Amino acid sequence: MNLTDKQKELALDMFNDDPNIINITKKVFEDQSLDGRSKEGRAVSKFLAENGLRAQTTKRPKSDDVTLSEEQVEKILEMEGEGFNTSQIADVLFNKEVKRLSNEWRAVNDILGQDREVPVNEPSAAYAPPQAISRIIKKINDSTGYGLEETKMSRNQHTCCDKLRINLSNSRFVAIVNNYINFRDKELFEQEFVRLTWDKPDLTPDELNLYMNVCKEIINLELITSHLQKLNDMFESADDQDEMSIRLAEIIKAKSSEYHQCETRIENLTKKLQGDRGARLANKQKESASFLSIVQLFQEEEERKNMVRIAEMQKEVIREEAQRLEGMAAWKARVLGIGIEDVL
Repeated sequence: MNLTDKQKELALDMFNDDPNIINITKKVFEDQSLDGRSKEGRAVSKFLAENGLRAQTTKRPKSDDVTLSEEQVEKILEMEGEGFNTSQIADVLFNKEVKRLSNEWRAVNDILGQDREVPVNEPSAAYAPPQAISRIIKKINDSTGYGLEETKMSRNQHTCCDKLRINLSNSRFVAIVNNYINFRDKELFEQEFVRLTWDKPDLTPDELNLYMNVCKEIINLELITSHLQKLNDMFESADDQDEMSIRLAEIIKAKSSEYHQCETRIENLTKKLQGDRGARLANKQKESASFLSIVQLFQEEEERKNMVRIAEMQKEVIREEAQRLEGMAAWKARVLGIGIEDVL
């Protein structure tokens, strides 16, 4: 876009009184909605630059970089270990509500983004699903306190162990475990999954996924509980700092709400699992009962037929015996009281 001669003259006249590019652009083009970033504003800036003039902008001067002390860095890392995100850490660290992408926020985020040595109790090795029956039994006993013994297990318990071995090798289960960085979270997720599913070999794939979701929510609940404890400790230590106390109170309120939402999700998932599986098992038992009834009725029918057959056989035997007796002349004469002497 090129300026007219009149616009060029007006721009030069205005520059002497007010070098602000926005004000010049609005006046030159008689449009109050324009600013220095519009094509009209860029045209004015280009014209002034060609004449050796540099217009002023309203861009704010760059803020000073934030320098963190070693104590602040340690606090950032400590709060990260407790599960706090960048914004929450920045709010507490600078004792105010820190805007996202501000210099303070970036300073905290830079620390969190640094590569650090993995603690000894947080191994980076991928999860290896147990295959040996002895390891499966140990995991069940550790998670439930049941006290299984390999040499004394029933047929059903062997089936449960074999099914658990398959479930612990499930691709989604392995992926979820490997996503956890903290070793304790990995261990707790596995223990909760074993505790909830080991004695349910009939679970469908959808039910297994729901149980994994329940276990994830349990981990979240434990993490939120840890956050709340940490925040409450910090709140008690900040009694004489009003702004800090207010900000901490807001975070505690948000965390408490998050805690209750997590509890509700666990409750709803558990009810769904119990309801769906309960209905399925009830239908299965109903089908089994129907089949047993049919078998019983069949057996009763067979028994009735057997009784009828036996009765018919008994009648036939009696009939044959009667016919045999009917043919015995001496027996008839005796019954009638006629002896040989009477005939002679």
